[in-house]
Amino acid sequence: MLLVGDGASPEVFAEPCGLTTKSFDLAASTNTNLIPDCADPEAPAWESTDINALSATGAGQGVMAVESFETWNDWFMSAEGKNMQIKLDHVDLGHYVGSFKLTSFKLAGTRGNKVTVDLSFKNDGPVSWVANP
Repeated sequence: MLLVGDGASPEVFAEPCGLTTKSFDLAASTNTNLIPDCADPEAPAWESTDINALSATGAGQGVMAVESFETWNDWFMSAEGKNMQIKLDHVDLGHYVGSFKLTSFKLAGTRGNKVTVDLSFKNDGPVSWVANP
């Protein structure tokens, strides 16, 4: 579930209607260094990997529900971050939480069919995991 905060205090999170496919991706950018074998300088060196940044991205696709248009459009046009919760539906593990910016908002349509939406979001600062008790 991709839940978007309303910015109020206390903040209320709700899932905009219409998304039928959703994804969430955590990634790390890395640097590598070669660590030579000082006891045997002719031996192959081992690579050491350092993580220098973490990122979180997500996406949703589906039908552009009329009641959700304002949420997506206003968020994109504001160029501001919104708090989100990313939950695994029907699993009581917990959720990811953080501020995200809507980085892509694509509308498409084919004559005789409903308008579709394809959107992407990216973290705007740290993302945390909140485990359920």
